[in-house]
Amino acid sequence: MGKGRFLLLYGSETGQSQAIAEEIHDLSSKHDLKCDIFCLSMTEKKFSLPKEKCAVIVVSTTGEGECPETAMKFWRRLRKTTLPPDHLAQLNYALLALGDSNYSNFCRNGKNFDERLQELGANRFYPTGHADDAVGTLEVVVEPWIEGLWKELHRIMDGLDVDSVAPSENATQQNMICNGVASDVGEIRSPGNMENDRRTRVEKGEETGSEQMPGKEQILGKEQQDECTNDSTDGVTERGKKRPLSTTSVDGVGNSTLLSADGNAQESSSTPEQNKALSQQQDSNGHGSVNGGTPESGEQHASAETLGQPNLASLTRSMPPLSESALTLPLLPHPYLRVEYVANEMVDLESLPIQGGAPLPSASSGVTAASVVMATKLTTEDSVKTALDIELKVPENSFDFQPGDSFGIICPNSSEEVDDLLKQLEVTDLADRPVRVSVLEGTQKKRAAVPEFIPAFSTLRHVFTWCLDIRALPKKAFLRALVEYSSNPREKRRLQELCSKQGQTDYATHLRRPCLSLLDILRAFPSCHPPIERILEHCPRLQPRPYSISSSPLASPSTFHFVFNIINIPAGEGRSQSRQGVCTGWLNRLAMTSRRVQTTSQQVTVDLNEEVNKLTLGTQPEVSTSRTCDMNEKTQDTQIGIYPRINQHFHLPEDPSVPLILIGPGTGVAPFVGFLEHRHHMMKGVVDEQTGGPSTFGPVWLFFGCRHKERDYLYREKLQMFVETGVLSQLCVSFSRDEPKEGHSGESAPCYVQDNMKVHSKELAAWVLEQNAHIYVCGDAKNMAKNVLDTWKDILKEKTGQGDYEIVLLIAKLREEKRYLEDVWT
Repeated sequence: MGKGRFLLLYGSETGQSQAIAEEIHDLSSKHDLKCDIFCLSMTEKKFSLPKEKCAVIVVSTTGEGECPETAMKFWRRLRKTTLPPDHLAQLNYALLALGDSNYSNFCRNGKNFDERLQELGANRFYPTGHADDAVGTLEVVVEPWIEGLWKELHRIMDGLDVDSVAPSENATQQNMICNGVASDVGEIRSPGNMENDRRTRVEKGEETGSEQMPGKEQILGKEQQDECTNDSTDGVTERGKKRPLSTTSVDGVGNSTLLSADGNAQESSSTPEQNKALSQQQDSNGHGSVNGGTPESGEQHASAETLGQPNLASLTRSMPPLSESALTLPLLPHPYLRVEYVANEMVDLESLPIQGGAPLPSASSGVTAASVVMATKLTTEDSVKTALDIELKVPENSFDFQPGDSFGIICPNSSEEVDDLLKQLEVTDLADRPVRVSVLEGTQKKRAAVPEFIPAFSTLRHVFTWCLDIRALPKKAFLRALVEYSSNPREKRRLQELCSKQGQTDYATHLRRPCLSLLDILRAFPSCHPPIERILEHCPRLQPRPYSISSSPLASPSTFHFVFNIINIPAGEGRSQSRQGVCTGWLNRLAMTSRRVQTTSQQVTVDLNEEVNKLTLGTQPEVSTSRTCDMNEKTQDTQIGIYPRINQHFHLPEDPSVPLILIGPGTGVAPFVGFLEHRHHMMKGVVDEQTGGPSTFGPVWLFFGCRHKERDYLYREKLQMFVETGVLSQLCVSFSRDEPKEGHSGESAPCYVQDNMKVHSKELAAWVLEQNAHIYVCGDAKNMAKNVLDTWKDILKEKTGQGDYEIVLLIAKLREEKRYLEDVWT
């Protein structure tokens, strides 16, 4: 088959969709195809969709089911009501949607694209993939979706009439993998049947993102993975980690590299029979599901070694049948970077733009230097988790915010961890020498470029401290590269197994579940000595950390508060040492270096001024020298780089008379403390412009939950003050770990926020249905937010007597009216 051209587009918030699109671009020539790749932001500049015959689109979802900023212009053009229904009748398209089913609007943006393209007459020639990051790895869907794409692209390129040809067997099988809804295969929808389709989606739960990928319960998840690496995430469903996803051969189209048990390569054609055999072989390696999740502080899952069971597989040891299997390895990534150590030159690290000047995710404006004023410990010493409230001060008129807003913190990696990794890589002596990073001359990697978050001229210590996410789980392509630099045959074979298709279960069990880092891998495989260039090629970007503001600008326009739990991850399960969250650990170290500590009965307040290195970050993206992560030196000011994040909806309603229902257990209460503080100041002598009398403020009901009343009741005194002053009408608090106490009805006291909601179900339903109340939910997306949503469905169903379908429509209407708002993270 001759080469055919297609258009390849991506819409990304933090780089995930772009990385996948670039991988498809790199593989296209191996499949005798060629493509032009563009970001969706380039619409009308580099491409025009109405002029295209074939397009492949990779797009993510961010926030509350919203479109990434880079795709907004494209989406606005696409949804114009003046476009005729045959506007894209000439277009054949395939779409890969990225999302996270922990969020209620799973892949909503991709689904919106899919629907609108078909409304405009475009033909979907290949089933849409819905890649779910909640299962811990997008590759579960992305890899087979890409593998099946090539055959369908050739089918289109060869001029088949796709409107009259049934979807191929390959497409049907891929649909089972990608969507789990076989009826969607090849479906071409017109505006006339949109309402029926909407009803079908609602009945399936798709309107609220509740659909599940088939077999999801057997996919090893990553529950609390961000506690191991990124502390917490916001509504953004991507993780911003570029991940090569090659699974094709190193020798050409349709072939795989098979490694026998002795490590010898065998060429094999990817026939259906062999693929089936490989699938059966892979299935034989999985022995049931393993619950994902990172243990909380003080909890550990025993490994095979700690249990004294040497016959079980571990990170460094495999067992039959995997140890005796032939292996199918990913494509060996092409080297593409060159690192040159520069003599007789100086580098001014303080003048360098933050992470090479790469755009900051979800930023609404530039970086501001914030001074750390105070840290207040909100929990007692015997609390399971330690919560700190930090007060920041910003220059006057430099940082505008509203209650409900969030901001990003530019944080460094731990200096000790950076030192350990540089030592493991045997570059400690070179760590502070100037280096120049450039593209390797003659590289075979297409579109090779220095990652935008790595400065072209800096030092290794600076790059490893401020630019690279050294905590990130090494992807399979990274492991495949590490294979080439391992001299011990047993270690080399084990790394091959862990990155192979047949070793997927072992990879999930021994790497993904315990959230291992590059340093953990290198310590476990001591014969592996990769060059520094390979590390820079594969380590993803160190992402800023988002936090919700927990105060009001009416209290002070130049200072604000935020709260976080210090994340503690114990050693074990392959983790070579205990660690804290990257940002929460850093902020905690700022607090712990203080020389003045004031202790009260409930709180410990720490003055942080003059306690740590100065981190100068001006309004322009500038970052200080890498020595600033040494927390032992004392200076006159404590500054960190922050920036405001885009927030379209999670704000107080303009009308203060609207009743509010706030639901936020744990640190999820943070934005609601800001809401209440704001209303507290608004209620002081505010006059209604029309009547001349005091303004009317609607009632506010807060549902808060924590483990113990006496240990981790965050903002206890402040919340009680809001109740006493009438700012907060009702306060319902649940304590999940305290001994149950008998209530007036003889029933046990509610343990969780949803239990308290059920107790007050009639009043809550009346607030929503009769008083136009607005609902705000903040906290954990994986469990709390879903449980709260289900509770609301039960409450409204009981009140209205309606069925599941009508209740889902009602919730969808509340969301559309911005009366059901979520600020959740995984």
